[in-house]
Amino acid sequence: KLLKNQAFKINVQKNIPHGSGLGGGSSNAANLLNYFNLKMKLKLSKNKIRKLADQIGFDVSINLEKRNAFLTGKRGKILRLNQKFKLNLLIVYPNLICSTKKIYERNRKINLSKPQSFFYIKDNKKLINFLKNENNDLEKTVIKIYPKIKKIIDYIKSQKGCHFSRITGSGSACIGIFSNMRHAIYVQKLIKLKYPKYWCAVSKTI
Repeated sequence: KLLKNQAFKINVQKNIPHGSGLGGGSSNAANLLNYFNLKMKLKLSKNKIRKLADQIGFDVSINLEKRNAFLTGKRGKILRLNQKFKLNLLIVYPNLICSTKKIYERNRKINLSKPQSFFYIKDNKKLINFLKNENNDLEKTVIKIYPKIKKIIDYIKSQKGCHFSRITGSGSACIGIFSNMRHAIYVQKLIKLKYPKYWCAVSKTI
């Protein structure tokens, strides 16, 4: 309402693929909220911005965070971590846009992590073990609808130095967490040879 009488032209340069399940659209929305609040001098409190973010989408508010955090629960509760973790990531996007609507319609079971389990995460090893033992509840449903995604997950998982691999969100991008960046880069090269048309990148947490 504060900007309803003003028009804006916004050009977004996407550095990650559209429809990959990596939260690119949600992070764009969060950045715009912060931008307008600062540049247009709206003077909205952090709590007000968070409420606006929740109205836009379930995972928009976590993109307002400046530190490591988990988004958990049906109401989008955010649990913040004070530590900085260094994770080496390989991301593979098979140029496939999954139908989020279809996936959620076919998925009936959602498991929620217990909040107290987060407080034991103090270092990289504990974080990796925690994530490895967690599941993406949508993964089995996604694989049933799009079988080729399982081939990518299994291929990444089978590589040296990979702790685990799974889909991101409702897909279709797949990630692998590696013991070091050297292994991740090597597997990236293998992926580009095996699947030359797929988007593939290495990254790390900051």
